[in-house]
Amino acid sequence: MSDRRIEDLGDSLTVPRKNGELVFEAPWEGRVFGMTVALSDGEVYPWNDFRDRLVAEITAAEEHGDDSGYYERWLASFERLLLDSGVVTADELDARTAEYATGVYDEHEHYETTSDAIASLTRSPHTSAVRNIVWRADGEPINVFRRPGQLFVCATGCCCGHTERGHAPVPEELYHREWARRRIRHKVHLSLGGCLGPCALSNVALLLFAGHQIWFHSIAGDEQVVAIYDYIEAMVRANRYLPPPPALTSQVFDVFDWSGPGADAPSAEPVYREVLAANLRSD
Repeated sequence: MSDRRIEDLGDSLTVPRKNGELVFEAPWEGRVFGMTVALSDGEVYPWNDFRDRLVAEITAAEEHGDDSGYYERWLASFERLLLDSGVVTADELDARTAEYATGVYDEHEHYETTSDAIASLTRSPHTSAVRNIVWRADGEPINVFRRPGQLFVCATGCCCGHTERGHAPVPEELYHREWARRRIRHKVHLSLGGCLGPCALSNVALLLFAGHQIWFHSIAGDEQVVAIYDYIEAMVRANRYLPPPPALTSQVFDVFDWSGPGADAPSAEPVYREVLAANLRSD
């Protein structure tokens, strides 16, 4: 570990210490600290690249009234740097995080028989989560982490985002920034990709949540993207499907000739108010 680099973070980024020694309130804090320094020592990235991201994360947290801890901001900076530098992809990061979260990471690598794998995965003391074992083509048992939802955004299709054809730009960076800022990446996966159709509407997004499909069209302005994430956050907090809020009703449409369940879903207004109030306080 390079003490000089840690000292060079400056007063605004001071690492927690007690009697001159580094202090970690949980084991993961020490691990992510060590990984960050070790990868810099290994010249995977320059230390200043991490420092700049940490400055930005802490500044953004203060501006939005985010009261998360110092090492949560450190972790967010580290993850962003790994993604930006191409060390890992978003899918790889999500998969590895899910493996640790479910306790499967150290379990599925050394099975000799199928029965050994099943026994170990089902008796694991590390998690109470329901196991979702999928047998990979090479015979490896993988616990596929289940999320309540996923947001698909048409960003590279035949029409969406093509400003040269008269369509509005797709605010891809905002989609990703809000997804990361709200810390819902392990609840709702984000996929920025190709055509979802129907192309005549353009800038289409599809939200799958708790067995429901909600389609949006003409999503171009920042306020609409934020409204979608407010909606997602409300459902994550409520832990159930909620009907779209008034701010999005003009952008909601149907694609299929079948409708999903939930027409009689209870009112979501109290949850929407809670989310909107929290975000107003953070502005």
